Amino acid sequence: MENKTSKYFKYAIGEILLVVIGILIAVQINTWNEHRKTKSNEIKTLTQLNVDLRENYKEITEIHELMLLSNKSGQQMLDHLNTSNQVTDSLKYWVESFSNTNIFNNANTTYKNLENSNDNIISNDSIRLQITLMYELDFANIHRREKMFYEDYLPNYQEELLKNFKTSPVVDKWLEDVKLAVNTPINLSNLKQNEAFKNTSVELYNFRLLRLKWLNGSIIKLETLIKTIDNEINTLKS
Repeated sequence: MENKTSKYFKYAIGEILLVVIGILIAVQINTWNEHRKTKSNEIKTLTQLNVDLRENYKEITEIHELMLLSNKSGQQMLDHLNTSNQVTDSLKYWVESFSNTNIFNNANTTYKNLENSNDNIISNDSIRLQITLMYELDFANIHRREKMFYEDYLPNYQEELLKNFKTSPVVDKWLEDVKLAVNTPINLSNLKQNEAFKNTSVELYNFRLLRLKWLNGSIIKLETLIKTIDNEINTLKS
């Protein structure tokens, strides 16, 4: 009887151990699956985020290039007014080009989804901070400076432009065969002596210079962030 009881207890203990081991294995498998899903979700999110950031990088560099060209035209326009007594097609083009504007659209869908999520999908604290600073500081400042440009500087220049020039539809490459009759000074002699026009032009030029400097800094940080995220994606995949 004692032998039977001993065997029964050994059997029961063995069964319990098998059940416990089975539960532990199941928990481990479930934990592994959850970890795999979490990692897969993080990789997907970082990949989508880098698609947005690359789009922003492309747009910001295009804005930077256009602003450089606009300021170059502004410099040529002012030099022409200081040195020449002729109204040329180049002058008309420079006047228009100096007025060119651009708006940063900011691809931020993935970042907004991250903001609205209660989970820390991005596990790397340093990368998460860099992403937040890029959107909340650098991109926000680009929008803020654009707002200043459109509200505080461009209107003053455009007001003087309307006072001193005959204007009509824009000149573009597809109009290069059309005889230009746009952006023509009403009176070149008066314009050359017009300090209000020159001052607003210089103010616009200088503020655009500052925007170019700040924009260049954001471009460098954006390049670094994109590479950092690429490296993190490769690390998570390995």
